[in-house]
Amino acid sequence: MISRACLLFLPLLLAAQEQAPPEVDEALRARVTGFYHYFVEGSFSPRKAEGFVAEDTKDYFYNAGKDKFLSFKIDTITYGDHFTKALVMVIGKERKMVLGHVVDMDKPMATRWKIEDGMWCWTYDPGDIACTPMGGKCGSGSGGSAEPALKPPVVVPKDPAAVVRKAPMGIDKGQVTLGTSEPGSVQVVFTNGAEGPVQVGLDGPSVRGFSYTWDQTSVPGHGTAVLTLKYDPADKSGPKDVWDAKGKIMFRVVVAPFNRMFPVYVVFPTPR
Repeated sequence: MISRACLLFLPLLLAAQEQAPPEVDEALRARVTGFYHYFVEGSFSPRKAEGFVAEDTKDYFYNAGKDKFLSFKIDTITYGDHFTKALVMVIGKERKMVLGHVVDMDKPMATRWKIEDGMWCWTYDPGDIACTPMGGKCGSGSGGSAEPALKPPVVVPKDPAAVVRKAPMGIDKGQVTLGTSEPGSVQVVFTNGAEGPVQVGLDGPSVRGFSYTWDQTSVPGHGTAVLTLKYDPADKSGPKDVWDAKGKIMFRVVVAPFNRMFPVYVVFPTPR
């Protein structure tokens, strides 16, 4: 349901914060869980989720497209405004058709919440984004559609030289090779060139014997995250329609909330 990684970027929420009181954190998690429960396949009912939406966002919620998820989980929570607002990173799992194969993919989503009438409610600010929060296409202003557009904040660095030193956002390599005759691994380094933190994930098909890990999924401004790609030919688990480790397969490093994607091609050479 709520947008791909396209949602908001709030300097206030992304600043350093104190630990939230346990009762505040529990209440927010319960509301987020209740809201997304109604967008899980099998119990899909956006109408029942209306009670979790802020009053000033309901018209937007009614008209926006709705995504359906197989499952979801809360990743990180960043509080602001004396624990009355929060940026919640949620990772939904959705099923897609890719190159004729049905694959399950993770969709990172940055979602904004605020306390209204004593309850945590999902909300959004039209000044932050120009796309639907439910994963639908964005209005182009002429009746068409466009990719989600994010308007990041204007940041004035304390040190003007920091602009020169700022590293671009991206990955250090776009193609790697994993041997298929024995277990192996390779690393790809993501660099966050933004002033504030971002969330990263990996999008792509399920491949038999293939797995990956991040050393961290919340990357601070100008920080890095290491993605480790692994392959074990002895691992025969997975459903019948899972992809085999053959040829060149594309994955994507997804960055929220900027909705940036960086392709990583993993090559599985045929053993001689």
